[in-house]
Amino acid sequence: MTAQFHVPIAAGERETAAELQSMLVDLLDLALIGKQAHWNVEGRHFRSLHGELDELVDSWHALADVVAERAVSLGAAPDGQAETIAGSSQIEPLPGGHLDGADVVALMGDRLAEVIARVRERMTRIAAIDPVSEHVLIDVAATLEKQLWMLRAQRGDS
Repeated sequence: MTAQFHVPIAAGERETAAELQSMLVDLLDLALIGKQAHWNVEGRHFRSLHGELDELVDSWHALADVVAERAVSLGAAPDGQAETIAGSSQIEPLPGGHLDGADVVALMGDRLAEVIARVRERMTRIAAIDPVSEHVLIDVAATLEKQLWMLRAQRGDS
């Protein structure tokens, strides 16, 4: 007897998988944008922001892994390739060139707030369909909201 590894996913799971894919894109693009800011930040608080951005990027990669693995557990095939991220991201890119620390705090804070709003919408849409995936998204939202608080606490001081 051979066990089937990939079970065909039901309609609710497909909807959940689509929400998880969108979350994956947001997290991976946040990580890319965060690294861009990390390389280009300048100013009085360069050192602390440079290090903080690395920590944020690492966290966003870890969250992306949890989200992608949840999608796989439902039978979906998550796509974190550059082409997919570039083609479906809703996050506005950073301006080119060097960025002042205060600008980085504002720019990254705005992008993080947008992603938080979307993760909360996703949580609402899948709450009745898949409470386990909703819980994953709740953890993502809690982490991102704490990061936003910590980032915004630096406003006016960068």
